Amino acid sequence: MSKLIELSVSGQVLRLNCPPEQHDALRQAAHLLDNRVMEMRERTGILQMEKILSIVALNLSFELMQEQQKTQTIENVINQKIAQLEGSLENILAQKTTF
Repeated sequence: MSKLIELSVSGQVLRLNCPPEQHDALRQAAHLLDNRVMEMRERTGILQMEKILSIVALNLSFELMQEQQKTQTIENVINQKIAQLEGSLENILAQKTTF
């Protein structure tokens, strides 16, 4: 069941409905976003909130894509290792049944 949560990001209060078990994670995400916005504002001197939010969103999207690519690479390596192990096990079992 969803429950209302209030978050503050860059001085704006956001009211969202989400399951209570996600409240802490959502608060952490809002805190991360708030920090990123402040850092971007300080680093670039850009004052327009829409522009800052767009840049931060683009950076976060890029980071997410990189992490997804890393995860996919790791998953591929694991699947290859599993296939190798399965092949080895099949060979061992085949040798045992021939004796």
